[in-house]
Amino acid sequence: MTEPAPAAPPRPRASLPWARLAAAVWGAMMLSGLVIGAVGPASWRDALAHDGPGCPFRRTTGIDCPFCGMTRGTLAIGGGEWRKALDFHPFAPLVLFGMLALMVIIVAGRAELLLRGKRPYYVLGSIIAIWILRLVL
Repeated sequence: MTEPAPAAPPRPRASLPWARLAAAVWGAMMLSGLVIGAVGPASWRDALAHDGPGCPFRRTTGIDCPFCGMTRGTLAIGGGEWRKALDFHPFAPLVLFGMLALMVIIVAGRAELLLRGKRPYYVLGSIIAIWILRLVL
């Protein structure tokens, strides 16, 4: 007798329409930051860099969060200032393009690709390690 084939794993809930919409909006905001950094007026770049989304963690604790500097880094990348982006956050290009790729994967309904193996732990570990280094240095 042959054994029945194992059932396919259930699809993650991240493929729900609201998650896909949220990913699309988030991706559009990141792309907007790149465009503003590239061709936006200086007043827009300054307003976004200094008065932009802000960081609730920093506002509450006075300590930079793991992603502090990413908005300014995104604007710098958009303007072609890669060294400046790295000064704002050492992982700015990696996080920006990685997040854009993640948003595309979620919007495409393939969120299960994000959860395979130990990938999430490696990404989270890298973010925490760079955060600790930035706090210490």
